[in-house]
Amino acid sequence: MKEIYENVRNLREDNDLKQKDVADFLKMSRTTYNHYELGHSSFTADMIIELANLFKTTPNVLLNFNNSLEITDTDLVKLCKFVRDENINVDTVITLLSYARKLYL
Repeated sequence: MKEIYENVRNLREDNDLKQKDVADFLKMSRTTYNHYELGHSSFTADMIIELANLFKTTPNVLLNFNNSLEITDTDLVKLCKFVRDENINVDTVITLLSYARKLYL
């Protein structure tokens, strides 16, 4: 399974953006952003939302979840593990889900 940092790097390259472009968008140095893209630092939920906006995609794509309109049991399990592992609060999860719903509907 692809990791989020691989997805982000591929999307950045597919959009002909340099690390500096994405770093500027996220208001951080290129060096700091490089740590995220290499997997040395974990993307925050807010960063995932911002990156989804930048790449005109959904958080599901960045997180390597199923991209269909139906939420599967596998997607829910992945989401629960991600929330647990990253210590994300419920309000942030609701924000992510509502954002994804707006893109699909």
